[in-house]
Amino acid sequence: MNRRIELEGVSNFRDLGGYKTIAGDTVKWRTIFRSDTLSSLTDADVETVCRLGVNTAVDLRYGDERRLEPSRLLGHDQVEVLELGLDERPGASFLDSFESIPDAAESGRFYLTQNYRNYPFLYADAYGTLMRRLAGGERVIVHCTAGKDRAGTAAALVLAALGVPRETVFEDYLLTNRYWDRGGRERPGMAAETVASVFSAREEYLQAAFSSIEGQCGTVQNYLTEVLGLDASALLALRAACLN
Repeated sequence: MNRRIELEGVSNFRDLGGYKTIAGDTVKWRTIFRSDTLSSLTDADVETVCRLGVNTAVDLRYGDERRLEPSRLLGHDQVEVLELGLDERPGASFLDSFESIPDAAESGRFYLTQNYRNYPFLYADAYGTLMRRLAGGERVIVHCTAGKDRAGTAAALVLAALGVPRETVFEDYLLTNRYWDRGGRERPGMAAETVASVFSAREEYLQAAFSSIEGQCGTVQNYLTEVLGLDASALLALRAACLN
């Protein structure tokens, strides 16, 4: 099957199926999806998403992003939209102030690295809900604006919880650099190096998330149990629902 789902209004819509786990199982196709913003879905795209069997959309965008660019799936009779992103941004947006920063490229890398360190804990409720919905047999798409950072961390943690090797988790994460067209979100006057820092998936960013988890919890398994509240039965249900 194709990992990337071709859509008219969205560029980074991907299926997480087909990956092998350490134990030799395979992640089911057409069960877990990740994407950039769903505000740009066309009518034909909505039909495609529905044909995939998606019945839950986990929206990790901030409140202002959801208000400015509402999901095309809101109010849909098949797909329930869970608006689980933070209502308020935890800090100022880098894009709103990059022009006044002397070394914007390096500052962008620092900004994203810090964000990734915080995502596993700031979004613990959202990530836990995502995994419980999957464990309950729902077909879920998780997204933010780019499908790179908040949703990228979510996808990485789901794959890790399923037992997919870390190397494969990172390979999936970096596919954003191949598929996402950035949606014209670069700001006028933004230097190429700054664009690369802010709009690219970088291994060092996702590594910051895993290092934060391991620094605070010891292991991803402990994080899943202690922070997300997934006990042994919940993890077994997750794997039963998502693995062949």
